[in-house]
Order: sequence, then C-alpha cells, then structure tokens
Amino acid sequence: LLQAMDVYPQIPAHYGVLTAMFRRGGSKDPNVVKEAVRFCKLAEEEGFASYNCGYARTTIGHALSGDMKDAPLGGLEPPDMVITTSCVCDQRGKWLRYLAQKFNVPFFLIDFPERGDDLAFAMPGQRNPVLPYHSSLKRGVTDVYSSPPADHEIDYVERQWRDMAKFIEDVTGHKYDQDRFNETLDLAYKSNELRLQVLEYRKAVPAPMTSADGLSVMYPGTYTSGTQRAYDFYVELRDELRQKVEDKVGVIPDEKFRLLWYGLGPWFNMSLMNYFENIGGVFIYEPIYNLAPFPPRTPENPFREMALRCLQFSGGMMGPMGSLGQTVSTLVNAARDYKAAGIVLFYLITCRPVVYPVVAIGRVLEEEFGIPSTTLECDLVDERTYNEAQTLARWEAFAEQMLKKGPVAY
Repeated sequence: LLQAMDVYPQIPAHYGVLTAMFRRGGSKDPNVVKEAVRFCKLAEEEGFASYNCGYARTTIGHALSGDMKDAPLGGLEPPDMVITTSCVCDQRGKWLRYLAQKFNVPFFLIDFPERGDDLAFAMPGQRNPVLPYHSSLKRGVTDVYSSPPADHEIDYVERQWRDMAKFIEDVTGHKYDQDRFNETLDLAYKSNELRLQVLEYRKAVPAPMTSADGLSVMYPGTYTSGTQRAYDFYVELRDELRQKVEDKVGVIPDEKFRLLWYGLGPWFNMSLMNYFENIGGVFIYEPIYNLAPFPPRTPENPFREMALRCLQFSGGMMGPMGSLGQTVSTLVNAARDYKAAGIVLFYLITCRPVVYPVVAIGRVLEEEFGIPSTTLECDLVDERTYNEAQTLARWEAFAEQMLKKGPVAY
C-alpha cells in the first residue's frame, strides 16, 4: 500500500541491524564500539532499560542523538508519519509511538487480533508447556495449521487497512488508487512465488545457500514488496540457485550435517552462522521471513485480501499470531524437508515473544521428535550481551553430537 501511494518506507528495526554492523566513523578497530552500542547507551541514559529490545533502544538512541546524520549511511530521515502493527512484537507499538511523539508526527497502528490455535500445546496450570496426548503432532501428523481466520477477524483487520489508506491520504495528500494497488499486489504475489521456488532449491544436498544468506536476501521481499526491483532480484536469485543445484555446487565442499536456525540473526556478528562449516555443518533453513503461498488474489477487494494474508501469515517464525504448536509443526516439517540433524535456537533475551517459548520448543523437539538443539543467548544488535566463551563451548559440544549423528534421511 505504501508503494502504491508513493510513500517511501523507512524501517527502524532494519536500520538497527545496519548500526550493529558499523563501528564509529567506519572504523575497523575492534576496540571501537559498534554504532548500535552507542545508540543503545543513549537510550539507556534516558531511562530505557537495557532489557528492552535492541532494535528499540538503537532507533530511540538514534533519535535522541542530536544529530541523526551522524550515523551509518547518513542515518534515517525524520519521518512525516509513523505506521506500525501489533503483530508478534509486543514493544513495537509503544516504541514507535514514542518516535512519533519525539518527531511530532501522526501515528497509525494496525491491531491484529490474538488468534486461537487448534494445536494444543500448554495444559492449564502446568509449569512447563508440553504436547498433550491428543496433539495431532504426537500422532505423527506434521502438516497441521492454525484454524482459518473467522469472518469477524477479517472484517476487523480489513477496516483498519481502509483506515490506513485514508490516514495516508490525509497526511500526504496522495490519493488511493485501487488499480495501482492491485498492480503492486500482482508484483508482490509474483515475487513470493519466486521466493517459494528459492526455498525448494534450498532443500538440495549439498546446500546451495545458507541461513545467513537467507536472512540477508529477505529484505527486498519483506520491505520492498510489490516493486519491480524486488521481483527482478528474486528472478536472479532463483536462477543462480537453480544453476548451483544442477551443478551440485554446495556452500561447503564436504557437507556432513545440516542444521536449522530458529530466530533472527545475530547482526553484530553474522560470522557465528559460519561456525560449523569448518567441520562440515551448514545452516540450511530459517523459518523467519519465509512465507507460505499467499491466498488467492481478489482484485475487487484488495483490502480484504490483505487482511486475510496478514491473519494467515503475520506470525513469521512464531507461526500465525505466535502459536507455539504451529512453531513446532513448522520446525518438524523443516527438519524433514531440509534433512536437518539439529537446530540452533536463538534465545533472544530482550524479546519476550521469542525468549519465553524457546526452551519449551527445544525440549519438545528433542523429547517428542528426536531433534536435538542448542542455543545462542544474547540480543540482536547489542554485542555487550554476548558471551563468546560460553557460546562457543556450548556449540563445540553440540558439534560433536552432530558429527556422531551424521547426515539424516527423512
């Protein structure tokens, strides 16, 4: 919708990613702090606790810095308006509302209803979540999904999409054009079909692409969806992977075991995702940012189409609306489809929607499905939270376990 109404989107969270990769002044000296740490400290000095999301602290610190251009790639431009959703992230609403207040610009939030799940996971009153005896997952059914959205849920979100278009009209003076919106949606659907083809090629052995690459190439489809540039990017990526699969070219020459990655990226040190490669291990799939097929196009009512799409797929790595059962189902399916021997769970200590279920998910995957796991414990961008000695000791033991297990065949 933003593309169709000539609104240029800036993504604060993704700018937080960028600041985690740059040191002050572009320095390569490891003794110079990352820009993300500098901005986090500025936010903390103003009372934003260090246990808040690193994305939030980074972008708030950037806004508080006094000179927003004194930042990687010239910083973010002050916004004309702020638009966000309540999806998954429980800080985004307040964090971006604060930025709207800071810049004195209009604020709009699309609220997604919390949805029920037909995959029972947690029994009332129990300390630890478990898969109950009647779970279809325990009966060997892995292709399970959350219940379809109810009409009243779709109505609720559809109205908000219409309100958002009116909001943009009021702020910018740009008029909503349904034909142009449908054109962007057509491109978005075509791009998503290409992304699904990419996922199919990624199942090949040896792996033609890693999860680190997957977390990098998600940007066009996630943040520039509906543009010709995004579509062209995925055509090129699809063709490159197809050629690698045909030529049997893998990421590493001697692939011995394959791993899933659950969570976002450790943006301050993405080399962690190459850790297992020198002993034959490769991360081959990450559920976050990878979408399922879109529902059918309904050009006569694109707002309702968007509402349905959001309700079905807005949960990302957490499954629709943060469903634990759906997450387990997704990972069990992925382990089978991508022939993964184990999984690394990003225990994201500053993100409640992720950190709370990770331990339970890991336990259920191992006890119920024989899929072992280990963890990475830190923030996404604040490298002060990362303990390298503890992490590598844990991962070294996990690597030995994976080498003993060897390749798997589902």
